[in-house]
Amino acid sequence: MSVIYENGQVVIPKHLRKRFNLTSGSRVRFREQGGNLIIEPEYDVVAEFERLCSMGTSTFEQTEKKIKEVEEKRKREILNVP
Repeated sequence: MSVIYENGQVVIPKHLRKRFNLTSGSRVRFREQGGNLIIEPEYDVVAEFERLCSMGTSTFEQTEKKIKEVEEKRKREILNVP
């Protein structure tokens, strides 16, 4: 359970921040679905691409493969699928 503060801030519980890899500066998206408020992590694609490029990936195919691997990993994390 969290409290909404005067300026609209909410603290996301630690176990959820860890589960969804949310750290200071992470961006989230708010949306409504079926009368519920949904908070979703929003990943910075450009930052992710720069991170992958800094790993020494030398070809377009290798970079594309790494991006797909990261996308699948993030989907599994969000859905809590092994």
